[in-house]
Amino acid sequence: EGTIQSFNVRGKRPDLQSEQYDSELTSLAIVQRNSKLVAGGGNGRLYMFNWGEFGYHSAEFPGHPDAVNDIVAVTDNVIVTACEDGAIRALHLYPHRFIGTIGHHHGDGGRAVDFPIEKLDVSGSGNVIASTSHDQRIKFWNISYLEQMDYEKTRKPYLQPKIQKGAKTRRKDAKMLQAREDEHQLPSSNRGNRKEFFSSLNE
Repeated sequence: EGTIQSFNVRGKRPDLQSEQYDSELTSLAIVQRNSKLVAGGGNGRLYMFNWGEFGYHSAEFPGHPDAVNDIVAVTDNVIVTACEDGAIRALHLYPHRFIGTIGHHHGDGGRAVDFPIEKLDVSGSGNVIASTSHDQRIKFWNISYLEQMDYEKTRKPYLQPKIQKGAKTRRKDAKMLQAREDEHQLPSSNRGNRKEFFSSLNE
């Protein structure tokens, strides 16, 4: 129903409950040395809570074009999200940046469709993540390159363009396609970036 509920295990009773949000909260991850809780929403937003203060979020991160189905923490500041639009994304929390797209679960037989990412898990070393989707496959992604990235140079979150009054509303599929084209594909992704296509012409 769009709330976070904590429980006192020793006392066997409910503890704190958050305010009700306008969409379901679908996933949780602990970051910042166990001092913060990140919740993913069905509206594509991430909400940050101080640990033990679950009444209302302390920070809000927009940018996902669709629902966030799962979150795993890779480091204190880097998380990986599983999105309904079929993309696995890496994000830096402070400063808030989309690092890029780690990979996709895409259809076979020439189908230009990405399956929603349902679940993620990370290895003990933090260098590999596993993902599952509706294609009945488990895929593994090497994310060791995240340790060498300069997060100050990664992009700010993609935001949907504001629609002027009287303008025709774009279809959701078109917005998702635009977001996907603008996103940076990381080394683990099976898709390239448009700038890289023309890089060989400069040599």
